[in-house]
Amino acid sequence: MLRVSDLVVRYGAIQAVRGIALDIAQGEIVALIGANGAGKTTVARAIVGLLPYRGEVAFEGEVLKPNSAERNLRRGVALVPEGRGILGTMTVQDNLLMGLYTRRDRAQAAKDLAALLERFSILAERRNLLASLMSGGEQQMLAIARALLSKPKLLLLDEPSLGLAPKMTDAVFAMIQDLRREGLTVLLVEQKARQTLKIADRAYLMETGRVITSGPASELIDDPVVSETFLGGRAAPVTSTHAG
Repeated sequence: MLRVSDLVVRYGAIQAVRGIALDIAQGEIVALIGANGAGKTTVARAIVGLLPYRGEVAFEGEVLKPNSAERNLRRGVALVPEGRGILGTMTVQDNLLMGLYTRRDRAQAAKDLAALLERFSILAERRNLLASLMSGGEQQMLAIARALLSKPKLLLLDEPSLGLAPKMTDAVFAMIQDLRREGLTVLLVEQKARQTLKIADRAYLMETGRVITSGPASELIDDPVVSETFLGGRAAPVTSTHAG
């Protein structure tokens, strides 16, 4: 479904992403994990078209262009950004309506909104509340629900557990698994490596702008280098340079 080749992203003189490659098959949960500052968010933002880049990003066989986020959203590539990106001065209902911005099938969109409010009952209860007055977990649910209303084929989630209590983090990860069972393809960008690897099919591990290793999540969770560096061992530098 998605193939990224030789992706390079710069912020001025700083090369934040250094020629990475990754691919995602339809129906997978693919994880992109690594420490803060590794370049994960930059990769996600480049894929959806929010940043200029060199290299190639192809979705369903079509090469996407940099700085083309709205067009890519219409194609079915949606991002729930780090920090959720909700509009705090607007109500929950109005935030959800923003998710319908690219939809032209108005009758079906209205049905989808009604179905989503039935699924996310807490959002239905809070629909007239300012989004800024919701808890962090409720805001994350709102951000995901808003993205789902655009009818994505590929959903990118950037640090969805950020700032959440463990119980709410578990709920968000369970929701991601439910979405995959319903046929949605997910790229999950996370620092919580162990929990992420438990639900992912495959994973890519980033350090200082590079993919340093990749493979099935079930294998990476037992890999000694991965365990030492990402899963709670001492924070030793990784010297491996092989990329996925």
